[in-house]
Amino acid sequence: MKAFEIAGMHVRPGSRKDLKIRISEFYTATPVFIPVTVIHGSRPGPVVYVTAAVHGNEINGVDMIRQLRACVDPSRLQGTLILVLIANSISFTSMTRDLPDGRDLNRYFPGKDRGSMASQIAEAIFTKIVKISDFGIDLHTATTGRTNLPHVRSDMKSPVLRRLAVAFGCEVIFDMPGEEGMLRRAASTAGVPTIVYEAGEPLKFQKKLIRRGLEGIRNVLGDLKMMDFERTSPAFQIVISDHKWLRAGKGGILNVQVQPGDIIEKGATVAVNTTPFGTELGRIKAPHSGLVVGVTTVPMVLPGSAVCHLVSLGSRLPVLRQLLERRPLVFE
Repeated sequence: MKAFEIAGMHVRPGSRKDLKIRISEFYTATPVFIPVTVIHGSRPGPVVYVTAAVHGNEINGVDMIRQLRACVDPSRLQGTLILVLIANSISFTSMTRDLPDGRDLNRYFPGKDRGSMASQIAEAIFTKIVKISDFGIDLHTATTGRTNLPHVRSDMKSPVLRRLAVAFGCEVIFDMPGEEGMLRRAASTAGVPTIVYEAGEPLKFQKKLIRRGLEGIRNVLGDLKMMDFERTSPAFQIVISDHKWLRAGKGGILNVQVQPGDIIEKGATVAVNTTPFGTELGRIKAPHSGLVVGVTTVPMVLPGSAVCHLVSLGSRLPVLRQLLERRPLVFE
């Protein structure tokens, strides 16, 4: 086994090394680094990168990676883990989703070395980390003002991505190739199959969702034969392609009556919209039966504001309802 090289630094076989990789500069002309841990196994195997906080305020993944770092024994690892604890350190320090210029880093991969700040940071991450890997897992939460049920996002038309998504072990998998510029899409296009685990909301450490994500990462590493982890299996798995956000028709103050993981019937009240005086303006009702996978966390809405992410289950609904009665989906 040779030493593993990353950004001009070397990590010995059977060892763990904490590194700082330069990606940009602050207004003060001081360099910007991202914290990265490399765990280089004692035996050959795949190279897997795991990223958190590509959006600086999405921090559940940060704690998943910290816990993963603590539980992987380099002497028992086959292959190499590149753990990017905080991919967007600039936005992380300001506790914001986007970069100071207003750009979303996760729309600029694989990046350009002479483009905007977002493009340059994306290029640095892509060149120094993604392109030296074989597989990837990108960790996210919902955007500001929303919360999501734990789920995996993957292009299920790809056999390799399907294998990774199923191995992760989430009950819900969204069949989504991803938008242009997203890390997982750019990486997969470049030959580094990458999936996304998305759970919870920004600026929180949500212990149950973090534990669920850590189990999923370990499941993938076990499936890739990198570690002999005890695998966990879901009671069921459904692949979702038919989904939509229910939106407010009027501005007002909501009383949301559902949460992620709920199964609701067609015509059920999702939220009651009211005036500041408490007078009811109207009700947002489910246009079909389905599973709630996301809701707003902000009661104030404008016309068109997203309120509830509802997925259609069709003929799977009765079976799923029975399964959820025995083992409810993880959420907090």
